[in-house]
Amino acid sequence: MSAPAAVSRPPIAVRPLSAAERRPGWRRRLVLRERVSRSMVIVPGFYLLVAVGLGIALPAIDRSRGGDHLLGIDAAAAQTVLESIAAGMIAFSGLVLSVGVLVVQFGAGQYSPRLVQLFRRDLVIKQAFGILVSPGVFALVAASDIGGSEQDAPQTLTVVVGLVLMLAALVELFRFIGRLLELMRPRRIYAGLTAQARFAVPDAYPSLLTDDIERRPYPPAPTGTILAQEHRDGVLSAVDRQRVVDAARRVGAVVEVAAQLGAYVPHGEPVLLVHGGGPIDEEALRHAVVFADGRTVTQDPAFAIRCMVDVAIRALSPAVNDPTSAVEGIDAVGAMLLRLGRRRLGDSGIVDDDGALRLVMPTPGWDELVDLGLTEIRRYGADSPQIARRLAALLDMLQGRLPAVRAGALQRHRALLEEAVARHFPDPVEHRLASTPDRLGLGGAAA
Repeated sequence: MSAPAAVSRPPIAVRPLSAAERRPGWRRRLVLRERVSRSMVIVPGFYLLVAVGLGIALPAIDRSRGGDHLLGIDAAAAQTVLESIAAGMIAFSGLVLSVGVLVVQFGAGQYSPRLVQLFRRDLVIKQAFGILVSPGVFALVAASDIGGSEQDAPQTLTVVVGLVLMLAALVELFRFIGRLLELMRPRRIYAGLTAQARFAVPDAYPSLLTDDIERRPYPPAPTGTILAQEHRDGVLSAVDRQRVVDAARRVGAVVEVAAQLGAYVPHGEPVLLVHGGGPIDEEALRHAVVFADGRTVTQDPAFAIRCMVDVAIRALSPAVNDPTSAVEGIDAVGAMLLRLGRRRLGDSGIVDDDGALRLVMPTPGWDELVDLGLTEIRRYGADSPQIARRLAALLDMLQGRLPAVRAGALQRHRALLEEAVARHFPDPVEHRLASTPDRLGLGGAAA
């Protein structure tokens, strides 16, 4: 594969590796954390293992105690009760889980399919799955261990635990339904995305705008090695920066990430470009990049904004026509832009312990993030007075609270908003109403 043509690019801000990036096994921990958080097996599987263990242990404990007749239950009656619990709870849990899947499917269609990850990562939902299925599994295992033996004693403890587990499952049902309803609220969806991005923002942009940052030119040496995507087609999800810096330092090279995090990289397309230096450890570089079947917020906070905008513009569609939910989305997008606007954005370079540039990471700058957060909402909501007023208030707030260097993009979007309002509201009275900034959209004091 031939090297791409050199282009003249402005100097980039450089920084050392952060403490989090220096932790050993960064990539392994990231992959493990992502797999655990997405898995729908680990947490429910733990509950099932506990249920199986109790189903084996409690009948044995009852036999060793000789049993008692506190509930008037002999071994045969206990077996009947447990079989009834098993049959009823297995059917009941299957019905509840089916309802849960339908709710998730509805949420994906109503808001955005990218929000399925919020349901998939939610610990309460995973616990509910395990607790709802556990009574039936426990009763089935315990019933198979009772009866058919002269040593069987009254199974008081086993039956009591089975009934307690059944009651716990019924209580968990109400918690499960409440959680699904909570996750379906637009405000809760935006809050979940904001919470995920809270840790991703300092990871992707560790330097504040006020920090004293050195700038250096892009590596001038011609590109040597070009590492292409050799996995199946996928999204570049993360880069183990410590591993890349170590590999580049050993041979005196500079490694440039050819694709932005969150970009779809087909098989054979360049992923890493090596500038100068000697023969580099390509295997180490290949293990430093992480691909996934979709974007994640882990090192890509722009994806959180993308999801927020998706939910907001879905609310603005004629089929839904819910501008209030879109206003809540503008609130969340504004909070993200306020947090990002205080950090040093754009492409960044990472230096080794000796101060030599070793890694160049492409990341979106301020203009790109503002365009991502506001363009489509303005495009689909400018004919709504509520949206126009909320966008105006947001732009005024950002311009008043962020440094002057951020003003250019905000003024550009303010002018575009004013043009859209003038086009959609030719009547002077309506134009004045729609162009008045209001942090509530409608019904609030002028911002």
